[in-house]
Amino acid sequence: MAINYNTSSHPISIRMDIKGIEIICCIALFSLMVVGSADATFGYKILLEGGESIITENEDGSMILTIQNVVPYGVIFDDPEYITLLETVLPDTNTTMNAGVVLSNPDGDNTSLVQVSQLDYSAETKNLTFVIHPLEFYEGSILADLKERSESLNPDIVRNAHVTRIYLEKGLPVSENFGDINRCMDDCERYHEKPTRFFCEMNCAK
Repeated sequence: MAINYNTSSHPISIRMDIKGIEIICCIALFSLMVVGSADATFGYKILLEGGESIITENEDGSMILTIQNVVPYGVIFDDPEYITLLETVLPDTNTTMNAGVVLSNPDGDNTSLVQVSQLDYSAETKNLTFVIHPLEFYEGSILADLKERSESLNPDIVRNAHVTRIYLEKGLPVSENFGDINRCMDDCERYHEKPTRFFCEMNCAK
């Protein structure tokens, strides 16, 4: 008696195996994307600008930088960017932020990445004072364009600068509550005009 082998099922089986492998690979890739983005940040870069600066070195290695004749407005680098009152973008004195300080003189610009804290602005004198520490290591994306040309902050360069600009990094963490943050952001866009939306979005991450 002849035995007939049905070989037509083998291609189907192979295709199913390949399809299963593709699905597993997609699931694995998606998992890596989720894990990789769990600690990601998104946010804004805030530009503050003034004239000459005064710097004082402290014994602990920190410095006190005072920017004179500060423009009473800040620029929020959003899509699109917009301008708002300076007082509305300044953090409280207990907040520490990454920042890029750009000092301009006739010879060019000097850029330094630092950490700033204890920001104090006087509308009467138009002076902005804060404590800065050197930022040795930076892996973020908001100040990445400044990182490429960053160098140590030199007090002599500060004294010779005619224009001082500081770019503050306002990052909003993306956590496991991303869905809630996303809904909060949507509400900010729906119910707030552009000048006040920034503060609503800042509160979403709290």
